Amino acid sequence: MNTHTTISKFTHWTFTVLYAYGIFKQVDDLEDLEDTSLLNFEIVFAIAFLVIVLIRYFYMRGTPTLLGAHEEMRKGHLFIAKTVHQLVYFSLIMLPTTGLVIAALISFDMRGMGIAIGLHEFSASLSYLVIITHRSLARCALLEQPLWCRTAARSSRENHRDAPYSSQALRHLPFATR
Repeated sequence: MNTHTTISKFTHWTFTVLYAYGIFKQVDDLEDLEDTSLLNFEIVFAIAFLVIVLIRYFYMRGTPTLLGAHEEMRKGHLFIAKTVHQLVYFSLIMLPTTGLVIAALISFDMRGMGIAIGLHEFSASLSYLVIITHRSLARCALLEQPLWCRTAARSSRENHRDAPYSSQALRHLPFATR
């Protein structure tokens, strides 16, 4: 298999759209959740988002890593790619989970709201960071110019004009062993 399946593409774009929607319609004031219909909508939304992310996560675990890679990845780069993907999934699972905890604390008038909100805000910030990192690295990989080797690539071009741009640049990295 050299491309993603219909299921993987569907789940990816579904949670991408839901994530974007969640960012734009987010609840700004906790008091808004006193409206039962909004609270119920947020609960259903969080559960739907969580289910889609979990389906994608468990489905993709059985799929070869980095189907779009142009060449064999070095161990260090593969480790970075897997770590970033795991952090994306972690943040996308924590976001609705902490939202559900907040909903439960509101519904049952329980204590611990400060901790739940702190975890939810951390999850949101982490999701922004790792998604931006993921997109940046994926974009550079598509251009065959990874961010971490642009400087090395410039110096290596002087010595290796006949070799592929990204392959030669990657050889100069300390963690780029096979």
